[in-house]
Amino acid sequence: MKYYIINFNRKRRDCMGTYEEILETFKEKIKTVSVVEIADIPKIDLYMDQVTTFMDQALAPYKRSSDGKVLTKTMINNYTKAKVLPPPVKKKYGRTHIMLLIMIFHLKSVLSIKDIATLFQPIFALSTKEDAEKQTERIYAGFIYLQKATLTYMQASAEGIIDDTLFQQEIMADYDEEMKKIMLILLLAIRANAEKHLAEKVLDLYFY
Repeated sequence: MKYYIINFNRKRRDCMGTYEEILETFKEKIKTVSVVEIADIPKIDLYMDQVTTFMDQALAPYKRSSDGKVLTKTMINNYTKAKVLPPPVKKKYGRTHIMLLIMIFHLKSVLSIKDIATLFQPIFALSTKEDAEKQTERIYAGFIYLQKATLTYMQASAEGIIDDTLFQQEIMADYDEEMKKIMLILLLAIRANAEKHLAEKVLDLYFY
């Protein structure tokens, strides 16, 4: 897992500057956002405590404060009740659960839990667990690609160099029409969430 970490918890007095300096800080913030690769996800099943610990560490750069929580036991139970997350198997959660939880974390700032459940319905409707796992991994691989492309786009946007073809090549060619619809919704939600996240960080740095 590659991290480019900048301390977001610096005091306001250390962060004041000109507009140009703020813009430079904004560009640097983009580099701090981490992407959880498939290879980073544990290959063994985890108990709930282990899941919350992993998520808290893997998504730590997204916290607004050091004592914030990325995921709690209550959240996991609520996601299961809302049918946006499959129930655990013998109280353990597999790689598919982790991939879904990471996507839920990013999407819930933009979409309702009901909307996310609807978005993931094509996965849950598959006839076998193996097919659902394969489809989840394919969608998550596309999700990671879109995250990286979004960060590249935002970096280019901040520097005044924007290439709109970033989101229209490679990834979309790998999916059928049904999957392309899912990828499009993921893309729009990732963009919105990334911009919301960066807005929060700049707000925290300069106004609190």
